[in-house]
Amino acid sequence: LESLLFIDNPYSYGGGTIYGYVNYPDRVKVSLGTAWDDVSVKGEDIVKKVLEMKQKSINSFHYGPWVLYIPTDYETKMDEDYDVSGASMQTIRERILKISGINEVKVIDTLTANNVLLVQMTRDVVRLVRGMGIQNVQWKSEGNMVTNYKVMTIQVPQIRSSSNGKTGIIHAS
Repeated sequence: LESLLFIDNPYSYGGGTIYGYVNYPDRVKVSLGTAWDDVSVKGEDIVKKVLEMKQKSINSFHYGPWVLYIPTDYETKMDEDYDVSGASMQTIRERILKISGINEVKVIDTLTANNVLLVQMTRDVVRLVRGMGIQNVQWKSEGNMVTNYKVMTIQVPQIRSSSNGKTGIIHAS
């Protein structure tokens, strides 16, 4: 389910298309600039970019709460000191979480490098459509000698926009 949300290519079948955060047509695109794991990027540069993303969301009439999704490559960068002089005594992650409305910074293994997402976590932006909840299925084969098991579910993310094409997904790349 996670890979569906963060895939680069939409999945189409039976006349329908399942989009992820990074390929949804109405998402707001922002230039990431220098990759955050570059040694020249400082904590204040990252916070400025996050604030820019938050403002883009507000400009699209989406006021939070938000989750900031980052790729695995940026995980250790988030734990560096925000202020290299040591005056602030906080990490970059802690500083980001002090921004009003940003509730979490989540590391996503399937999010490709140099992609950062700020997503408003409300049903009008994204919801999980559940056709069938998680179920265990068991059956016998080979003359009742072997018991087989499968876990099945039918669930897809549905990313949504308002009638004027505004969404709460900000994609920096």
